[in-house]
Amino acid sequence: MGRGIERLLREGPLDGIFINGENLAGGRGLTSAKMEECYRLGVTAMTSGNHLFDQKEAEGILASDPRLLRPENFPSSCPGSGHRIYTLRSGFRVGLANLIGRTFMAPADCPFAASDRLLSDFEETPDPPDFIAVDIHAEATGEKQALAFHLDGRVDLLYGTHTHVQTNDLTCYPGGTWFVGDVGMTGPRWSIVGSDPISALSKYRTMVPRPFRVAEGETLFCALLVTVDPRVEKEDRFQRCAIRLLREPDGGGS
Repeated sequence: MGRGIERLLREGPLDGIFINGENLAGGRGLTSAKMEECYRLGVTAMTSGNHLFDQKEAEGILASDPRLLRPENFPSSCPGSGHRIYTLRSGFRVGLANLIGRTFMAPADCPFAASDRLLSDFEETPDPPDFIAVDIHAEATGEKQALAFHLDGRVDLLYGTHTHVQTNDLTCYPGGTWFVGDVGMTGPRWSIVGSDPISALSKYRTMVPRPFRVAEGETLFCALLVTVDPRVEKEDRFQRCAIRLLREPDGGGS
């Protein structure tokens, strides 16, 4: 990830960097040490998903670090928050939100109702965000597209995570919301969604469970590069951004 960020910085400054960090610890959750590595690279904040609690540290991190979001539609008793506003170095305010899908996923509250609640919260804030981005961590493309229609014209960007496979469907919806089904993975290029092919193939061919092992070798950098003109009035925010989908070798080993 560091080499990918450095390459983007050669094109120009990045006011904010947002990642989904739920697989930082070798594909199984995150740790404070791994998060600190990301912050040193310039990461502003991170979202998460179904692997959030794979490491026992997560509960304490959520309670103490506002830079980490958990899915908004987790139970209200879950520590942490599913949406926050982050003020970037330029003064530009980004409203970031995290949702998790329900199709082929563990039980969770309704992501559609949760999105309505968090948008109401953003709107009622004395100083609303200049830009709203939502991470939908979900398995089914149809569920993500349904949420895109639900939020069209209400958020600036809805992007999918979870499948580790980038989708070539970056689209500006009729109401002005940008959508991509899955941003893709930053991790081992020659892998099966990040896993070593030998162990993953064995499980698929025999149905015998095998331990997950992160693949080695060349890495892949996937991202969205969002450019926003802050001179445009908030009322026209849906017309002021340009988004580029990135998928390229990151170089080096894992």
